[in-house]
Amino acid sequence: MRPASGMKVAIILALFALANARLENFGPELKHRKYTAPSLAEQKPIYSSSSFSDPKEIALEFVKEHLTNSEFKVKNSYKSEHNGVTHVYLRQVINDLEVMNGDINVNVDENGRVISYGDSFYKGNEPSKENGINSESTSSDSESDVDKLSKFRVKIDVTKIVFNPKSSKSKRDSYSSLFNNPDKSVISPEEAIFSLAKHINQDIPHPEKIDYTESVSLDGDPVLFVSGVPFTVSDVKVRQVYVQTDEGKLQLCWDLEAEMENNWYHGQVNAHDGKVVQLIDWVADAAYNVFPIGTNDPSEGSRELVIDPADKIASPLGWHSQSRTKNFTVTIGNNVYAHENLAGSWEWEDNYRPDGGRYLEFDFPLNLEKAPKTYVDSSVTNLFFWNNIVHDLFYRYGFNEVAGNFQQNNFGKGGKDKDAVIANAQDGSGYNNANFATPPDGQHGKMRMYVWDVVNPWRDGDLEAGIIIHEYSHGISTRLTGGPANSGCLGWGEAGGMGEGWGDFFATILRMKPHYDRDTTEFGMGDWANGGEGIRRFKYSTSKKTNPETFSWMDKPGYWGVHPKGAVWAEMLYEVYWNLVDKHGFTSSWFPPTNEEESSSWYTKPKRRPKQDPKIPRRIPKHGNTLTLQLVVDAMKLQPCRPQFTDARDAIIQADEILTGGENKCEIWQGFAKRGLGVGAKVVGGSPWGGGVRKESYKAPKECNE
Repeated sequence: MRPASGMKVAIILALFALANARLENFGPELKHRKYTAPSLAEQKPIYSSSSFSDPKEIALEFVKEHLTNSEFKVKNSYKSEHNGVTHVYLRQVINDLEVMNGDINVNVDENGRVISYGDSFYKGNEPSKENGINSESTSSDSESDVDKLSKFRVKIDVTKIVFNPKSSKSKRDSYSSLFNNPDKSVISPEEAIFSLAKHINQDIPHPEKIDYTESVSLDGDPVLFVSGVPFTVSDVKVRQVYVQTDEGKLQLCWDLEAEMENNWYHGQVNAHDGKVVQLIDWVADAAYNVFPIGTNDPSEGSRELVIDPADKIASPLGWHSQSRTKNFTVTIGNNVYAHENLAGSWEWEDNYRPDGGRYLEFDFPLNLEKAPKTYVDSSVTNLFFWNNIVHDLFYRYGFNEVAGNFQQNNFGKGGKDKDAVIANAQDGSGYNNANFATPPDGQHGKMRMYVWDVVNPWRDGDLEAGIIIHEYSHGISTRLTGGPANSGCLGWGEAGGMGEGWGDFFATILRMKPHYDRDTTEFGMGDWANGGEGIRRFKYSTSKKTNPETFSWMDKPGYWGVHPKGAVWAEMLYEVYWNLVDKHGFTSSWFPPTNEEESSSWYTKPKRRPKQDPKIPRRIPKHGNTLTLQLVVDAMKLQPCRPQFTDARDAIIQADEILTGGENKCEIWQGFAKRGLGVGAKVVGGSPWGGGVRKESYKAPKECNE
């Protein structure tokens, strides 16, 4: 009987793992996409306008004259005040429908020069409105779209879909009229939801409960809100779009946003054959830890009672106010709602939060010899503290309102607000992990931190700063890459890997202390929470004996997923970091000063360059650690949607040219070249999941070797 009992437990665990498995993000790998970032040192800008002075208008003129005749909409446009670069993000529109992977980003400097751009717009012949909006044929046979629809309906057994009897025919017809279906070959929104459900291993036992709740126009596009989908926690948003295939052809699709308890899927379903052609989960996994800056977790030191830590520029009303009249004494503020979620519920508004009282004193006992739930007040306080620290720190480096940061109130400074982070401490829906969901600007980011049961007593990930930093970094990199309105740029392949790598990198460098050096310092990720053993294959180190990973390691077995790829990217950034720290030194003051008197000790004045706008407060962080952080953040704004390693490398090099005139060009190149991403490194071939063969280069530019 014991073997049978053991088998039963194994089966239950296997089923639990299957039910909670996270599907890999995927989508077309566009062969025609490109990123152009020439060296500014050559003084040859890509484009200069004689007609406009406004950077946004210059970008639009450049796109219309040199990149496309297609229609498009401006998804985001904002200026980075510290370096004067304006970032404009465009989405292609054909027959009034967005092309979901048709993106252009243009970067314009303070002199009105286009200095770099990324382009993945559809380049083929656009279908005419007179002929409807049918997709281009994506198969070699002559099968009609009507035939494809018929086969799809047999496959999903559409006879089982019983439409909600409360939805009258006139109501359904009014919704249907919002969308195009000229030859009756397009599947219905319900059928698209069924297709997505099947792909993500979800059942819809009572399809008769599915109903259209309302139709609205979001950014000019008609959108349906579909209720009654059993595996979701909110209405499913549905609209029609185009998606480009690997071959660069168009396919008409249903665009679906489905928020679940453990996932938040944004997918596109082919409107003719029901195939899921692109899928991104806005929830990103990881695993790491917390205390004050420089103390990653309980193994590195004790807690400290920090007094008034809010940055006056990033959080002008402090951490517990959303307006002059809306104040809190619990762990709620303008940047984050932090609370326990022991039940693992998706509800959060009324969850328990510790109260600091009239004087906001959040000083609670912590006994790590007991179960985590006994010190939940301390855990929530730590989670609240670190979410605010990361918000304030990256605000000062350029992740502000117009760049799409997470705030409940943007104080009229641009961007979309009402999107403070929802942070769950000791979330009961999982173990030994953490995740962060990043929808577009204006919707709450959602962080879930778990308890780790690797050792006894169990440990709480809320007490390891690196885990929180890593998770929050998903929100930063997702909102900055491709613009705040586009959460689909870091879904898979090398782009998805870098989404993980930036989190590891930020978590690692914020642990640094003045006495650390490149030769003896090495860090794992998630060591404390995981019982002393990190969750990455190798520690981050400048020694190739300790960490041998290079660019071509991503061709090895075991490096298919985004986390191993991310470790390779983080190691490359780690090499660049130490090159800049060796050159410029280190400061423990990660935050820029808030007054002019102290600025000279933190910033260095740039060398004057031709045609430089004196009105731009171009300040260069004086020390290597803060300069590295600034350049990496700046580069996220410059790089294209769905970047490859080479794109992100080039964006960092250009960010340095913009800010310092290229003073650190060789240190940056040498850091990447040490790990195989030097001049000429590239990927030969590819796949929707980031495959191909990587050709390494250990060479820096010739002038760096002289």
